Amino acid sequence: MTPVPAAEVAEAFARGQSLDEELSWGTLVLDAARPFLLVVREREPDDPLSHLVRGEASYLAVNPEADPDRVRAVVRSVVEAGSREHGAFLVVELWSGDSRFRVLAPDGPGKATVTALMEGLSALEVKRRGARVDLEVGERRHPPESEPLLTISESHRLGCLLLGLEVPSSYRDPETGDVYPVFLRSLAHGLSEVLRRALFEFVKVQSGTELASYRALGRRTLGDAVWEADRELAAIDGSFDSLLLVSPVNADAAWERFRDSGYERAPDFRYRLLPMDPDLLKRRLYAVRLEDVEDPASWRLLRDKREELDRQITLLADRNSPGFLQGSIRLFGHLRAGLLERALEVLAEIPVPAASDRGPRVGARDFAARAEEEFEHYRRQYPAFSSESQIRPDLVGLMVSSGKLLIGEGLALAPERVEAMIQHEVGTHVLTFVNGAAQPFLQLSRGFASYDELQEGLGVLAEYLVGGLDAHRVRLLAGRVLAVHGVMEGAEFVETFRQLHREHDFDAYTAFGIATRAHESGGFTRDMIYLRGLLGVVEHIRDGGDLEPMYVGKIAARHLDVMQEFRERGVLRPTPLMPRFMDRPEARDRLAAIRDGLPLHAMVSSPLGTA
Repeated sequence: MTPVPAAEVAEAFARGQSLDEELSWGTLVLDAARPFLLVVREREPDDPLSHLVRGEASYLAVNPEADPDRVRAVVRSVVEAGSREHGAFLVVELWSGDSRFRVLAPDGPGKATVTALMEGLSALEVKRRGARVDLEVGERRHPPESEPLLTISESHRLGCLLLGLEVPSSYRDPETGDVYPVFLRSLAHGLSEVLRRALFEFVKVQSGTELASYRALGRRTLGDAVWEADRELAAIDGSFDSLLLVSPVNADAAWERFRDSGYERAPDFRYRLLPMDPDLLKRRLYAVRLEDVEDPASWRLLRDKREELDRQITLLADRNSPGFLQGSIRLFGHLRAGLLERALEVLAEIPVPAASDRGPRVGARDFAARAEEEFEHYRRQYPAFSSESQIRPDLVGLMVSSGKLLIGEGLALAPERVEAMIQHEVGTHVLTFVNGAAQPFLQLSRGFASYDELQEGLGVLAEYLVGGLDAHRVRLLAGRVLAVHGVMEGAEFVETFRQLHREHDFDAYTAFGIATRAHESGGFTRDMIYLRGLLGVVEHIRDGGDLEPMYVGKIAARHLDVMQEFRERGVLRPTPLMPRFMDRPEARDRLAAIRDGLPLHAMVSSPLGTA
């Protein structure tokens, strides 16, 4: 709680290190690799205005009772050391005013920085009730009731651009003075991007510091509140498995009874007991202190995950009730008309494959042995790879849960489908779990909100890239979309089955499987994300997008930008693994075919993925 010595500040800048000091009169957070400092001199204890800077890489929040001379001495030592190291330095002081943003700046110097600040403030979404953005050119850069942090002559001598920013106090009730917390947070997040863009212009023009983009100016150390919230959300997420809990445990027996009824009597499915009390789990969920998370990007990611967990817990509590279907729609979204049209096009353009005699099939144990070969390949590249497979009597098909490959005991795959499913399950789902586990965010292995769609899109893409996306599989994905559409429109199980079996020529067992997945627990709409995810990944590739960032962990497509931001800020580590099949020449050729406009129906297996 003692003043920060100038020597300590100088050493931090010389080494490009960070400081995080709680002083007797305020808080100094300093990323010495960045040539700027944001300052708020609080007018009251815990002034809400200080929340506008607490998520930034370098700031000084000053208590009302602070000695002005001591504050100026710290600012001076920071500017002097920072300017010496970076060639120039920027100080922006913020304070609250009336109903306008007002930028106080010099005439001439820092024009690009001031322009970026003015333009950003003008476009700020939270600038409400007609708040103006004014520029005041002159020597004053500080609040009316305070002395300057630096005199103009000092700022010139130290190579410092000194700016003032008056912020409208619209985050308070004008009559009671009460703070609007949601609006204050929105203002802080919006202003954060504006400030970083302006700071980046300063760095580009005035400083020798090299940065990839304005996003790199965020904090490189996110703080304990982020990691505590991440750990607790991951623990809650790991306390249940939604896919297992909504899937019936008697699917095989239900199929036999349905077949024996002449496909006339809807099956009676049974489900696993819930391993948790939904009410108690929600209490734990909302005890997670996201209000303490100051970094805007981290807060948005964790807030979205909390909302998704809330919906998942509600969904499980509503199994086999009318509320389940609506909860599923809230989780996975509505089925857009364009997706339904694409599914119908696929079924019209891809003929029903000729019936083949059931030759030799690959069972659960042989598939597990092939998966172990793939695991061993990745272990040689990355010793921390520790996933394994497990054969389950209560599971139909394949599933990855917490990085473990679960194989249904009755699995019977055509040999030509084995490699495709290995790359879907291991080369995508297991690999992204392992990659995510190598990062500081636990959610990158558990899954950030809405990660399923990109995961399944990448998984189906992997099937295509290894030449295993056959006509049966593509038609299956389209049939799933039709089944989900029927459930949303109120169709009963037998009605869905008949549409698939009689109208679209799926064999009875396949139609039963599709209908089961769509109707399980009261209407589970997740299955539409396979085709939707594949179309999204294909569009990304055609737009020139890179696949590598998508394998950092379990993320949604909308998270690609924030993952890039975390890379630029040094928050994320290098991704340890990429799918094995990416090194194959035929996979690269198939990717090139997609970039050249290969249509979906032509991705059916053949030497280069063409029809």
